Amino acid sequence: MFAVAQDMGYGDKQLTVVFGTKGGRPRQTRMLDWEALIQTVNQALAVAAAYNGRLIDKPDLKSAINRWRSQTALAGLKGQYSPHSLRYAWAQDAMYYYRQQGFSNREASALVSMDLGHGDGRGRYVERVYGKSNGFAL
Repeated sequence: MFAVAQDMGYGDKQLTVVFGTKGGRPRQTRMLDWEALIQTVNQALAVAAAYNGRLIDKPDLKSAINRWRSQTALAGLKGQYSPHSLRYAWAQDAMYYYRQQGFSNREASALVSMDLGHGDGRGRYVERVYGKSNGFAL
């Protein structure tokens, strides 16, 4: 994991996501704030070093996910504050970023769709689910 963190160059705008993807399919995703990403990865590495190389010290992924869900719920992170809401917020930020780069709404939606792992043909889905449900006019 440390080698991956070292390989993250500031010149690259995309990051390859290999583990934890839906269906195990690797994908590229746009990094909107490299400084925040590097800081977060370094914090995650420090936590993992203290817990047997894992962010959540559980024997398998399913039990780690269950632990994560139960702890976020106990912390009151539900509804609009749920961990999945971060995905919605990121999608909205990415849409704004792409629009500021000169992409049309359709192009920006397709790019966000690919960043989220849906594929370029799901742009309208991204607009409907990640945009309007949060009051973001695309």
